[in-house]
Amino acid sequence: MKLALIHPQIIRASGVENFLIEFAKRLTAAGHELSYVTSLTTPEIGAALPGRWELLPRLRGSTTLRMWHFNRLASRVATGAEVSIGFGRTCMQDIHRNGTGCHRLYGNLLPLWQRYSFKHLYELHLERRLYGGNETKQFVTSSARVAAQLQGIHGTDGERFHILSPPVETQLFKPTENRASVRELFCRKLQTDPAKPVLLFVSLSHRRRGLEPLLEAMVNVDATLWIVGKGLSAALRERIRRLGIASRVRAVPVTSDLVELYQSADWFVHPTQYDAFSNTVLQSMACGLPGIISVMDGAVDHIRNGENGFMLYHPQQSQELASRIQEALALDSAEWQQLSAAAHETVIALTWEKHLAGWEEILKS
Repeated sequence: MKLALIHPQIIRASGVENFLIEFAKRLTAAGHELSYVTSLTTPEIGAALPGRWELLPRLRGSTTLRMWHFNRLASRVATGAEVSIGFGRTCMQDIHRNGTGCHRLYGNLLPLWQRYSFKHLYELHLERRLYGGNETKQFVTSSARVAAQLQGIHGTDGERFHILSPPVETQLFKPTENRASVRELFCRKLQTDPAKPVLLFVSLSHRRRGLEPLLEAMVNVDATLWIVGKGLSAALRERIRRLGIASRVRAVPVTSDLVELYQSADWFVHPTQYDAFSNTVLQSMACGLPGIISVMDGAVDHIRNGENGFMLYHPQQSQELASRIQEALALDSAEWQQLSAAAHETVIALTWEKHLAGWEEILKS
């Protein structure tokens, strides 16, 4: 089948773009003929993704102007495909794959000045046009939660939605047989007490992912916290010092091996205020690491409370977060092993092969 993939930039950047690149490789391997509509890529990616490239002009200036210009031109050059698939802020394609969730809900978390920026208001306009109109026939979301949010806010017909959970690289993300030694190694490297349970927090957006309430909760939790991803600001470091938890908190460089961190920690803590679907939730589960997961993340679709992890219902309330962590830490070794095995079993079937089979069904329709 001739397919056109549409996105303003096809580079290795966010999760959306990384998914698109791997998706394109696997579609090509499955025999589909691809074309790419974008304004930005690299020679390396162009060589890795065979097919026809339509490079649209990339305007200088504001992001808003670039969004408007790309949305205006993209539909005109994707006409040779049997099916066009959009991944960004475009309104006219056959199928739209949502990788960022509901922008209206996300926007409620922005600082006041950003909520009234021209860029944010234009993104809200594009979302209303995308889900409130008929230019796009079908939608693919990663979770039923996000689909319900979009239907409720924009009144979109539910029959136009398909739910496809993101795939997990289960050959990479898997439990280790040497957990004790890997854990000992990281505790020694980070100079933390190996006798204390380890909580793992992974984030590139600390405010949205709920680091501040987690730090407050740590005051009442006898555990170590490893913070992976974005570096800590001076304000956060000062907050950690004032809370008296500096000896139990470590910032881990993003260059560290995330797989081994998953394999070393005792609990994955994810008190996000909003996420469409965090790949880190599935990755940690695939490594046998049970989590305390905010219900504001679409990935909570895969959490069975008390069976393969715990749900966090009010992620911004540090007292509830501390209570949930204490509940998790109170489990004995056998109970933790049961949750670990159940977490791994939950996601082991979420392979790329299963994901592509779901897409093939959608394309046939």
